[in-house]
Amino acid sequence: MSSLEPKPVKGCKVLLVEDHPMFREHLGQLINRELGMAVCGEADNIKDAMRLIQKNQPDIAIVDITLRGSSGLELLKGIKAQGLNINVLVLSMHDEELYAERALRAGAKGYITKNEASTEVVKAIRCVMQGEVYASKQMTARLLERMTHRRSGSDITGMET
Repeated sequence: MSSLEPKPVKGCKVLLVEDHPMFREHLGQLINRELGMAVCGEADNIKDAMRLIQKNQPDIAIVDITLRGSSGLELLKGIKAQGLNINVLVLSMHDEELYAERALRAGAKGYITKNEASTEVVKAIRCVMQGEVYASKQMTARLLERMTHRRSGSDITGMET
């Protein structure tokens, strides 16, 4: 994630994939208030989400990990398997320590928890739409810590020291 403030996104079509209607409604209102962003569809399950991705061709999908009868990770795998060109930001109630790395490995471009402020959610969307990967400061620190510990016995060329 870059330290620069994300720039406004022009004409960003957003698909919401969330199984809680009240949360989906609030998120939709938040996104529709943002300049250059508009919700182009809503789904509460993988089947409807895949249909809307193909029909509406959104720029980004905001996907919950826990969906009715399935997992947002399964949706990510389906998107990847079909070669669909869509950015995915996972927005979940689950602790990022348990799910963020799995989501990123499955193809998500970002992971944010539902306990973040609305402004941070918008920032994450803009970050992903600029082609960057979004992760919280805590998640970034954990990933970097693991990487440096894993490679502590190697120099920059990968040769053992």
